[in-house]
Amino acid sequence: MKTIILFFSAILFPISIFAQAGGNVIYEQNNRYIQNKAYNDNAEMVWSYRGDNSLNYQIVQAGNNKEMIFTVNALMNVKADSYLAIFNLTQTGATAKEVNDLVNTKINGFKKELEVNNISGSDIFTDIISLVPVYEYEIEKKLFSKTYTEVPQGFEMQKNIHIKFTDENLLDDIITSAANNEIYDFIKLEYFVENNDDKYSKIRAKSVEYMLKKNETFKDLGIDLDTVYHIISEQSSVVYPIDRYEGYQAFTGTSLEAVKRKSVTKVRKPKTMFYNKLPYHKYDIVINPAILEPAVQFTYSLTLKYVIKDPVKKVDKEFILVTPEGIVRTLKID
Repeated sequence: MKTIILFFSAILFPISIFAQAGGNVIYEQNNRYIQNKAYNDNAEMVWSYRGDNSLNYQIVQAGNNKEMIFTVNALMNVKADSYLAIFNLTQTGATAKEVNDLVNTKINGFKKELEVNNISGSDIFTDIISLVPVYEYEIEKKLFSKTYTEVPQGFEMQKNIHIKFTDENLLDDIITSAANNEIYDFIKLEYFVENNDDKYSKIRAKSVEYMLKKNETFKDLGIDLDTVYHIISEQSSVVYPIDRYEGYQAFTGTSLEAVKRKSVTKVRKPKTMFYNKLPYHKYDIVINPAILEPAVQFTYSLTLKYVIKDPVKKVDKEFILVTPEGIVRTLKID
């Protein structure tokens, strides 16, 4: 009887993934790490890479799988298609009819001047805010004292005037016309952009093009991303100029010698406002970067996550036959 002893050996071919560490570490930590914190909490190893004209990404290993996360941030400055100026008018009078007539007289005069600038009545809307009585104190004399009693003395009315226009250069003439009719409270200026979907489509296409182009660079690093499972997420927002105005005060200190002589006269130090656009350093793509006037800023963030699963273990089996004479032979078995 022949005894046949079979042996086999297993050979495992691991797949390694490499990444480079680059610059802009502070930006990477402040922005990318927070954005992808959900993936990093349980990570065993994390690499980050960002060089000149390169794509932001992270490689994270959590559990048995590795995740490679790419993020592209884009911004586009867009000039407004139309504007809305809002003014407030406050008026007091002895009766409700009197105060309403006074308000309408000023508004009608304002409208006539606006017609000179080709702003029709259909582009003007009057918003009635309030009509409230105004009280004053009346002295009621008694034998040994005086009593102050509030009594109605008139009415106060507030109306807002909304003016829509398309030429931003008209704003100066509109303000002048308002002042000519004793309307001095310029509340705010709103910006409107038409076809927002077209703007987002453009910024999305630029982001996708940027990501696909930069993903090609990873082939030189030996990372093949063509066959792995991936997840795409996106975020978008829009920022209007009214949200980007900031204030500051610029003045020098008072002379010390003047303080010693006690001859200091304090004056009001006005607060200056200026338009401060979203800074560009947080974005990989900036469309229409050079702007002269306040612009509507569309932002878009595209995140692509590749889930790189562990490779299937390949096992090569080898069968060996040991004869009674001690001769070892390899068996070829398909």
